[in-house]
Amino acid sequence: MKVPVLSKSYRLHLSDRYFRFFVRYKYTDLAVATDSFSVEMVDFTYDLLKEVYEMFEKLKAKSLVFFEALKPIHIELGFNFAIPTREIIDEMLQASSLANVGPMAAVAGAIAQWVGKRFIERFRVRNIVVENGGDIYVKTEEKIRIGIFANFNSPFNKLAVVLPDGEYGVCTSSGKIGHSLSFGNADAVTVISTNAAIADAFATRYGNMVRVSEDLKKVTILAQEEMGSNFVGIIAILDDKIAVAGKTIRLEQA
Repeated sequence: MKVPVLSKSYRLHLSDRYFRFFVRYKYTDLAVATDSFSVEMVDFTYDLLKEVYEMFEKLKAKSLVFFEALKPIHIELGFNFAIPTREIIDEMLQASSLANVGPMAAVAGAIAQWVGKRFIERFRVRNIVVENGGDIYVKTEEKIRIGIFANFNSPFNKLAVVLPDGEYGVCTSSGKIGHSLSFGNADAVTVISTNAAIADAFATRYGNMVRVSEDLKKVTILAQEEMGSNFVGIIAILDDKIAVAGKTIRLEQA
């Protein structure tokens, strides 16, 4: 049985160079960090989440299989789903198809990315981090360090992945902690991609594959082969073993 994460204490370690705020709507709890802040940003983020949930409720009435499938599906949305919220559905379906998992495997990353992009359009911020249940969308003009949380007693919790400036999705799947479905046994499989929905879907894919320590190296090789231009990096952890791949990332002490 997986252990639920009741406290998001990792949010306390955000760099002081960012302003941060938190927005919760129904089952989604976002942490947003930017290089500027106004109260309008909080209201704007809340309204975005409300819009997302209204879209999902409409989709549930049309296609329940979207929320239950463990493999890629095809649905016709028609004109009842307005842009831009339907972009989330499109991103989830595309990521699902690429990673050969169900669409909901990409939901946290897709929402984080969609909120982040809308935020950039509205407020013209230069740096932003949107964290949704441990899955992250980031756009930065400077290098950024993102801490690793593998498990409560993991020897790798004091590591951070360092990324150069750019736009990334950094998403994690665990077979031991959290509420998300995983068929694997990994403490954590973190996938870094140029797209957060794709990172989320492939984190689920590779997390499902890790059962024993020998699988760690296998998923790092697969990620480089399967993800193509979407691949930035992967970190796979099981007990006291770790495997890492990625040309533009490095690990250092948090």
